[in-house]
Amino acid sequence: SAREPEAGSYPVVVAPGWGGVMVHECFGHGMEGDGIRKQTSIRATQRGEQVAAKGVTIVDSGTVPFSRGSFRVDDEGTPSRRTVLVEDGILVGYLWDWLNGRLTGNASTGNGRRSSYRHVPLCRMTNTYIEAGPHDPGELIASVKRGLYCKSLGGGSVNPADGNFSFTVTEAYAIENGRLTHPVRNATLAGNGNDAMLKIDGVANDLAIDGTTGSCGKDGQWKPVGVGQPTVRFTEITVGGTAT
Repeated sequence: SAREPEAGSYPVVVAPGWGGVMVHECFGHGMEGDGIRKQTSIRATQRGEQVAAKGVTIVDSGTVPFSRGSFRVDDEGTPSRRTVLVEDGILVGYLWDWLNGRLTGNASTGNGRRSSYRHVPLCRMTNTYIEAGPHDPGELIASVKRGLYCKSLGGGSVNPADGNFSFTVTEAYAIENGRLTHPVRNATLAGNGNDAMLKIDGVANDLAIDGTTGSCGKDGQWKPVGVGQPTVRFTEITVGGTAT
């Protein structure tokens, strides 16, 4: 009974938990110290600027209990910690390993990680998530006249140089007059992280962190990570589907 999505830009509500993979891709990779030092990340010149909507706080923390992305010390011996990347929409911090931190005059944030003793440490994320907000998740859906509810996202990718991203949606439902109706198949979400995070207009109070399945690849090395968020509403995201 699932239908193809209508193509276009319109309100999208993303479910808590694994939906945080959008933040992992749109913000996390661009905040890693090697890209900041080399000025290859779009985020390198944005410190102190508004990069997300007011009310949005984004954190990377290696201290989340029972998550695959957590540890006591990183692979360079630095204790894990909670690092605020975006506070109330303003970019306030980056992720540093020992090498890139030293070369830029910054202390390591405990993000030096490597696949094994055979690999060199790289600046990597741990558990990256949006903190809970004040809204009831049902309210965020009820106020949408026509939109898409993404219950589960699949794989995604981003270009850290310009922030362009693309995600597949594995389970979604149409929102019609504030209610979830028919299931939607073969939907994709596309856009630019620089723009999309400014279009968040609702953050719910149901934060969930998925620390059971995530793995992140970089320069041929894979490490376990966690992602998370509460229910989040965007005023619009480009949805790939059938033309109308």
